[in-house]
Amino acid sequence: MIRVELGAQGLGRTRFAMSPLNAAQDLLFQLGRYPENLDARWRARALDALRDRRLGLLAVVCGGGPHGYAPDFPRPEPATFQPGLDTDLHQVAGTAPDRIRFELGAALGGHSWGQDDADRPPRLLLAALERGEDHLAQRIADELEQFWRLVLAADWPDIRARLEDDVTFRSGVIAREGLTSALERLAPDLLWREGGLEMTASSHEMSVEADAMVLVPSVFFSKAIFCAGEPDGTPAPRTPLIVYPAVPSSRASGPLSDELIGPTRAHLLAELAQPRSTAELARRLHLSSATVSYHLQILHRAGLLQRTRHSRSVLYQKLS
Repeated sequence: MIRVELGAQGLGRTRFAMSPLNAAQDLLFQLGRYPENLDARWRARALDALRDRRLGLLAVVCGGGPHGYAPDFPRPEPATFQPGLDTDLHQVAGTAPDRIRFELGAALGGHSWGQDDADRPPRLLLAALERGEDHLAQRIADELEQFWRLVLAADWPDIRARLEDDVTFRSGVIAREGLTSALERLAPDLLWREGGLEMTASSHEMSVEADAMVLVPSVFFSKAIFCAGEPDGTPAPRTPLIVYPAVPSSRASGPLSDELIGPTRAHLLAELAQPRSTAELARRLHLSSATVSYHLQILHRAGLLQRTRHSRSVLYQKLS
């Protein structure tokens, strides 16, 4: 379990943010660790870019090694609510050398790779390190820029709209139920207890004291992840950052909507411009009532549907 000790001051300084390179890092990490969780089109697009542009160092550093850890410096802490690409890239390229040594030391020391033949660090990474931390940071920034422009740039307006919709939804939860309730609703494995936020499903045992926290929605993750846990003595310490799955966007339409929330839920949203029951939706979409009910519950929990009772029926309708 990972626990972030916040207290009143830390809770008050908790904020939401999003950025182009955080989205790129999400995609690269999923590609390296859980490619089966990615939509086939995103997976193919990312793999083509890495191969065609020979972005091997980027894949190695951002994808996580055999033991799962991926260094944090390619995921810049958003300085504002929505920084631009150039700001993100400047942060990566300007990462302090001792910070890179600290993170890659952990990666090479067993968090990502070990000494066994099966999981030794790639020669590509070791060769880049021999040229110094400044060279490595600049090269990662250059490769991140190429990857983002090839893979994400065209769809960034739609992705950004979904992230903005998520933050708007979370803001409504905060207004109605309070910040601690909103924190627990970010992901099923997050729990607020006694002045701290706990990630209960993590296999790591860690407790971090923080005077702030950054919350970043993601269109590529289905569960929350924790970044930048800083033990005492960490060089250039960073604010703890939690990446969590964004809710489906009520503004999304067309192919990207299918890709982000799945075709079944996209079709259900399209049918729910007017109130309909589970049985009626099942007939219209040629699905079982159990399947329709499962997806309706997810969409309702995400805040995209309203549910009302009419006589003996429960009717669902898309929120405008």
